[in-house]
Amino acid sequence: MLAYLVATSLLIPANLWAAITPHLHSEVSMRILHGLSTLALLPLLWQLWVRRKQDLLVFSLVLAVFLLVMVVVNGWITFMGMGVQFGWLDHIFLAIACSSVIAYFFAEPSLSEGG
Repeated sequence: MLAYLVATSLLIPANLWAAITPHLHSEVSMRILHGLSTLALLPLLWQLWVRRKQDLLVFSLVLAVFLLVMVVVNGWITFMGMGVQFGWLDHIFLAIACSSVIAYFFAEPSLSEGG
């Protein structure tokens, strides 16, 4: 779990850097970043599903919808590529999504300990 959280925390500055410099990364590096960021969101989506009866319902629902939209959009970008005018905004949202992964798992001690 710790390695996953460290890897996810490294995606936050990478996505912020990609938002600041939107046209300085190649197509391949963009697809890799979007793919890794999408993979980082999947464990949190799974935990929200598994713990849907135990967590705060409204908070979990809003977070799950946000993460699901991010997974679908960034999965599309990973496989199809994308050149949009406001692509930097997607990187900001990815940084927020990765931050929510870290906040969620550190807020629940039993999950961060792997139990």
